[in-house]
Amino acid sequence: MSAADMQADDRVEKALREAGWRVCTPDEQDLTPNPVAVRTEHPDNPSLGVYLLYVERDLSGLVVAGANTADPYDLMTEANRLAAPLAEQHDKRAWQGRPLPFRYGTNGHRWRFRNALDAEQLNGSPAAGAPAGGARSRYVFAPARPATVARWKREALRDPEAPTLRARLRRLPDVLLDPKRQLYDAQRRSIEGLERSFAADHPRALIQMATGAGKTYTVVQASHRLLKHAGAHRVLFLVDRNNLGKQAFLEYRDFIPADSKKPLHEEFPLKHLSGGQSGLADSDKIVITTIQRLWCKLSGQTPPDPGGEDEEKYEAGGAAGLGDGPPELRYSAELPPDYFDFVVIDECHRSIYGRWRPVLEYFDAHIVGLTATPIGPTFAFFNDNLVSQYTFEEAVADEVNVDYDVYRISTRITREGSTIPAVKEEVAPDGTIQQVNMVLAHVDRMTRAEHWRQQEEDDEYTPSELNARVESTSQIRTIIETFRDKLFTEIFPPDVDGDTGEVLHERTRVPKTLIFAATNKHADSIVAEVLRAWDEGDAFCVKINSETPRPDKAISDFRNKPETRIAVTVDMIATGTDIPALECLVFMRDVRTWSYFEQMKGRGARTIKPEDLKKVTEDALCKDRFVIVDTVGVTEHAMVDARPLVRDGQSETRSLERLLKACEEGQPLSVDDAATLAGRLSRLGQRLDDEQLARIEGSAGGRKLTELVTDLVLATDPDRLAGERVRAVVANDTEDPSVGGTEGESADGGSDAVLADALRPFIEREALRDALLEAARARRWIKIDHISQDGGVTAEGVTDVMRAERTIQDWRAYMEEQREQFTALRIAFEERRSLSEVQERIDEVLSLVGPPQQRWTRQKLWKAYVDFGIARQGRRRNAGLPELLSVIRFELGLDGKQFRPYRDTVGLRFQKWLARQETAGVTYTEEQQAWLRHIVNVVATSASVSVEALDQHAVCRDAGGWSGFREAFEGGSRPPDELIDELDRELGA
Repeated sequence: MSAADMQADDRVEKALREAGWRVCTPDEQDLTPNPVAVRTEHPDNPSLGVYLLYVERDLSGLVVAGANTADPYDLMTEANRLAAPLAEQHDKRAWQGRPLPFRYGTNGHRWRFRNALDAEQLNGSPAAGAPAGGARSRYVFAPARPATVARWKREALRDPEAPTLRARLRRLPDVLLDPKRQLYDAQRRSIEGLERSFAADHPRALIQMATGAGKTYTVVQASHRLLKHAGAHRVLFLVDRNNLGKQAFLEYRDFIPADSKKPLHEEFPLKHLSGGQSGLADSDKIVITTIQRLWCKLSGQTPPDPGGEDEEKYEAGGAAGLGDGPPELRYSAELPPDYFDFVVIDECHRSIYGRWRPVLEYFDAHIVGLTATPIGPTFAFFNDNLVSQYTFEEAVADEVNVDYDVYRISTRITREGSTIPAVKEEVAPDGTIQQVNMVLAHVDRMTRAEHWRQQEEDDEYTPSELNARVESTSQIRTIIETFRDKLFTEIFPPDVDGDTGEVLHERTRVPKTLIFAATNKHADSIVAEVLRAWDEGDAFCVKINSETPRPDKAISDFRNKPETRIAVTVDMIATGTDIPALECLVFMRDVRTWSYFEQMKGRGARTIKPEDLKKVTEDALCKDRFVIVDTVGVTEHAMVDARPLVRDGQSETRSLERLLKACEEGQPLSVDDAATLAGRLSRLGQRLDDEQLARIEGSAGGRKLTELVTDLVLATDPDRLAGERVRAVVANDTEDPSVGGTEGESADGGSDAVLADALRPFIEREALRDALLEAARARRWIKIDHISQDGGVTAEGVTDVMRAERTIQDWRAYMEEQREQFTALRIAFEERRSLSEVQERIDEVLSLVGPPQQRWTRQKLWKAYVDFGIARQGRRRNAGLPELLSVIRFELGLDGKQFRPYRDTVGLRFQKWLARQETAGVTYTEEQQAWLRHIVNVVATSASVSVEALDQHAVCRDAGGWSGFREAFEGGSRPPDELIDELDRELGA
């Protein structure tokens, strides 16, 4: 046996021992039930080793081991070939007298596993619905523990026709999902799609659901079905922020299954792994934790306790204890690879599966991703297996989310920038004019230390430099004051009666508002200006970010306490955090990434019950929309969908120093680190002046900073790297290209030449590293422009004309598609049939609309007609049946070519009816005429009138209701109740 073969055997036996197997020779084997892996020789090939796996005295499986250059797939094939002969050879010990079901092929580095029972009944006959060709093998981190194999055997004996988890996933019962709390169709479709994916044995599945549509609740439902009906052993729910873990914990804890009176966690114990010393019990069935804490468990490190000073290092992109490269994993006896059957990744659009991918792939488990905004790398990680899709527009149509309006505030400095003069003229007390040198504050972004420096020359700054190099006090103040002044007149205007002009309801309490700032320093200034503008106590406006003491409590206070009206954040509350009472989002920072903007927008889309909203905002009636206040043009430009270059969570300057220090020392950078370097340099380059860029170019041998960044981007492009690996595999025929190999390495293990060339300037040129660090450190200081006075304010609500046009086009196409149904509806209108029949036909045509077509509601259609300018002068919100009737009548051509509001239609009908009455000699007193005008108003707002409506409608009720109407018309040409019926027929529908 060669030295390489001996090393491979050592690695194999080490892995078996770590998993709990006693490795021995046939002579050393005893008759105790203790699990053993008996080392034997391959019957035909002396270069291969065979380990027979005994559990509870039964020969249950085998391992075929080869040299470290052997392909585990080929070794797996050999294990399949030997499974039956070895069972026959040891017929008295072979479990159930069948071919050994649990099979491994390994070269000591990679393990491949196949459970033959995944596609067979226990007696060996094919299982219904099993994959063609039998059970599929898969890569695993290490062999299963003997206790796990023993559990697999018990499960197979309990259900011989579906002996494994994968077999049981193919026959999940079609039981009614949660009749106590009706699932949304989207949630039901997600669970059904997920279970179809499991049944097809897809290892990864992606669920895309709009923010606020109940992704977590969907997975809670699915988890219960997997644990109860599929016999799953454990489910892991992963987040990257501790507050998201708390939200998930509460969702699981409060869930009561449809067929039970007990909460889910009483049947399947729930564990939130959040404390530094908290551990797991064998009884835990649902585990929630951050991926960072999971890494600590796998690496033996102890994370800080919640609320500790270093906790932010374990949040979001925090990489505490990770080192410079991806996690280096070793076998964990506390969390072995077979510990979980399912891993759910919340907010999986973020880059946790980039750097943290080895942590996810450590477990032999199905992986489920949840996101509202999948991007390219998300689809790639989940093998394009999108099992369910539910868009924001669909969620709004289903009233799962609320729609939004856009209100823009623009100022002169926001649009044009400004110039800070070096000197300015001042008039002295004696009337003389003198030149005064300008002295401006420069604030350290990190420490907030303030230094006053004299302005040596005029400084012209552009809009893109706002809050990056220069902060304008007047610009922030102007935006905040404009927001305050327009808040209750235009952003949340009074509800006014369209006929009388009477104010029906108006807001005076600032709605819960979240302001997105560009930096922490920018956030500090915004908070100061908000408190100045409203002259309220400190609790009125708070900053919430990683620097905030106990940020989870700050978020909870903002969510629940009425006195806190405005919160300012950079990105801590940008994704994942639920604050349903939010009614206003103010963007004072720009965002260029589509997925990130959608996540930020989603903070306002949550629905909330009116009574819950009133608890924190007492003068709010209901939440039927939220408002995006755009002060930077974020809603005006196109968004991109790109993988972020920056792939860790360290502070900018420190991270750049770390990466350039590694280059100086000649340390190889991983692909993620090289991508992060590109991202840092790209951001830095956007904010440098010509002099700094020229200095960097000179130190780089004449190459522009943009060229250096482009080389890094190309070198770290995932598509290029994947292509290189595939080409190497094709050339060498050594490994499955879908697995193995670290990004940045070629298939043969050598360093990537393209990446090495891109990094060479940073490794070889000390002057370049120094120039970059000098420029980065200079950016720690931000200049405070308290001289420039802002103005030129434009503030207005914005209609989404393009979206409105698309909605109307889709609606018209649908009407053409359902021409027969709409023809019947036209006849009902023309024959003046009852409102109930007309509404029944409308409901019928609307019920035919469903995915994949657009779904419409009264509010959505009416808003589109108003925004597109067809229903001019119409109110965009609170559309009811009359507005829908006017839209349908217009499209059917019943009111001519001009759009006619339903109120006008009712008014014309009333004039014709009144003319017929006069022709017949019927006249009405002033009191009766007033009542008839009330009736017209009722029909215009309800499309119908009845005796009961007179007691329900406010104006009629104030005039005496049905009793007042009856007294006014008693003794007339017809009884009052018959008159009401006639007016309903003549004016309504």
